[in-house]
Amino acid sequence: MDLERMFLSNKVLIPLGLVILISLSLTFFPLVGTLGFEYSVVMGFVLAFISVFISAELIDSDYKIQRMGRRLSDRVSSILTINIIFLLVVFLIGLGSSLIKGDCYKKEGAAFFLLIPVVSVFFSSTLGLLTGFIFRGRGFFTGALIIIGTIIYSLWKLYSNPSLFVYNPVFGFFPGPIYDEAIPVTLTLVVYRIITVLWGFLFLTLLTIANGMVFRRIGAWGFIKLFIFAAALVISYSYKQEIGFTYSREYITESILPASVETDNFIIYYDPGATRDIDLIARDHEWRYKQLSEFLDTDSSQKIRSYIYPDFKTRKNVVGAGETTIANPIHKEIHLVYDLFPHPVLKHELTHVMSADFGSKFLKISPKIGLLEGLAVAADWDGDGYTRHQWAKLLIKKGAAPQLNNILGFGFWYAPPAVGYTLTGSFSRYLIDTYGMDKFKTAYRTGNFSVYGKGLDELITEWKVFLEGIETPLQAEAIAEARFSEPSIFGATCPRRVAALKTDGYRSFSDSNYHRARLLFEEALSYDADDPVLLNGLAYSNYYEGNYPEAARVAKRSASISEVDKTILENLRGNALWQSGKTNEALVIFKSIRGNPLPDEIKRELDIKISAIETGGEPAGKLREFFSTRDRVYQTVSLEESVMLSPDYSPAYYLLGRMLYNNGEYKKAVPYLTLAKFLGLPSDELTGENSRLLGISLFAGENYEGSADIFREITASDGSSGSRNYALDFIERARWAKEKRLK
Repeated sequence: MDLERMFLSNKVLIPLGLVILISLSLTFFPLVGTLGFEYSVVMGFVLAFISVFISAELIDSDYKIQRMGRRLSDRVSSILTINIIFLLVVFLIGLGSSLIKGDCYKKEGAAFFLLIPVVSVFFSSTLGLLTGFIFRGRGFFTGALIIIGTIIYSLWKLYSNPSLFVYNPVFGFFPGPIYDEAIPVTLTLVVYRIITVLWGFLFLTLLTIANGMVFRRIGAWGFIKLFIFAAALVISYSYKQEIGFTYSREYITESILPASVETDNFIIYYDPGATRDIDLIARDHEWRYKQLSEFLDTDSSQKIRSYIYPDFKTRKNVVGAGETTIANPIHKEIHLVYDLFPHPVLKHELTHVMSADFGSKFLKISPKIGLLEGLAVAADWDGDGYTRHQWAKLLIKKGAAPQLNNILGFGFWYAPPAVGYTLTGSFSRYLIDTYGMDKFKTAYRTGNFSVYGKGLDELITEWKVFLEGIETPLQAEAIAEARFSEPSIFGATCPRRVAALKTDGYRSFSDSNYHRARLLFEEALSYDADDPVLLNGLAYSNYYEGNYPEAARVAKRSASISEVDKTILENLRGNALWQSGKTNEALVIFKSIRGNPLPDEIKRELDIKISAIETGGEPAGKLREFFSTRDRVYQTVSLEESVMLSPDYSPAYYLLGRMLYNNGEYKKAVPYLTLAKFLGLPSDELTGENSRLLGISLFAGENYEGSADIFREITASDGSSGSRNYALDFIERARWAKEKRLK
């Protein structure tokens, strides 16, 4: 049976038609419909089964027809050629879709296609050849069982290991959390696929030996090759954790996070060379545990394991989540990076773990993804000055909210993250506050709302009526436009390519390589010209390069972005004018935008700059130097000189205290923040933030009474409800910590 006869057989043409149909159908879907990572994974999975079927059936048929005919190598090459034709067809369909849709991920997509479907087909084809030759008539069944077995084993590793990613010879690689949008071609993936190719050569070697045994033509070279390939595979898998295929808990706690501390409810693992203030971190854990035990009405006897990684890169390598903080309810563990105390999402992630006590039996979570995340948002309610109820009302008012019943299930992943978390969090909090935690636990565990004696649509209507009575400040509407403008990955423009460029751009920016950062941001903007994050990155890259005219030009670029984002860029244009010596023009800009809806940190920055310019003299000069650079040494020198030359100028003390606070030097920050408070700061926002940092720093230094006094002052001020709630939380935290110390 020659190549042409094989190809024109029903055993090839029917699978080819099926593959073409599947490939074409994928092109109608977002993200997976162009030549990229997702397309490669799906088609690698499909082609793995197709190729094992074709290879097993053709080698079996050829053996029956030409038992004593052509050499085995001729038959094998013909079958492999047919599988290559399948690959070529699938590649051309994906590439054609990318060209038609103007996709920007073609180069990376081609690399993923080579690493995933091409390698998967080689693995499965050689497996099919071997099983088809040995198990006459049952080769496909045997080969398919082996493939399914590898998938089940990978799913078991995903279930049992701490890592959210998994490597597999069939689908290549599952990367983990959907919110880490950048999926690069890593050295680990390349090495793993080389090892997968070794499996293919091992199968071919076994096939050669089996054929030789049938015809009594066995040579020593075949066994030598078998030994070489087997030894290479054994050595590779013995170093799988060092290479990065997978990580066991034992390896993490022995080689990556070798130190640990045990508290009443936690075992905390950390790197002693990178993590400071472990006692403070432990107290943070225990305080949040106490709060959640009361809110969730649960108290588990099993201790929670908390892994504190030294940086985002390490967590990404080990767990698969970089910027995304994760929890594993099944094994009651959380994986954190502690930049600052208190940890901003510790309470959220602990909710996932502690709610495992009333989650589903097997996965320990809710079958409704919206309730899973909604409960965590409802538990970690205090946020950024506005409640989720207020944000949810604004989303519905603006017509930007999807139907809630569509995102409570797996549709949650299709909504923009900020939108999905906000709506489900508000709805969950409403159900808990209105009907109690016990009923919510039942709905959470079952995914069924019948416990409320009402249909889901009726509950949603009640929630919307409730939201109508929630007050929302006018400025919150403009902030909401910016906050919820980022699309879901399924609706974004070139999401994988833009995410990769954005990640590399900010990595270069962080390393002060502003030239490279600028080039990366410019390329990303060529695909998504209206991304405010990219515009900010490009403008600031020019700014810190010292190219102030270009920074100002980028800041004025017309784009379809929110008014808040435009105002943030206008602030940068004012900075560029200030650094260019056009102080009066900069001051006009700073004053004109100060009353606009803006994030609190930008408002505080504006207050400092306006104060410095209006004060004049040394404060203006030194603060101008401070805002010209990101170099911490240069910034510190500028502020220290300001303090020496103008000892009564309070913003310099505030900025020095904040820098120390951001570096985790809480005790050293206290004197500077105290002086800033004593001298008085130029705005209520600065005064409130200075007090917040001072209160936290005092707490970190175990001055609990002093911390509580500062936060009591905040509750007595006319700040926002969010500030008061934050202060009340810390007052209670300080009282609890003081009592714990006395025991």
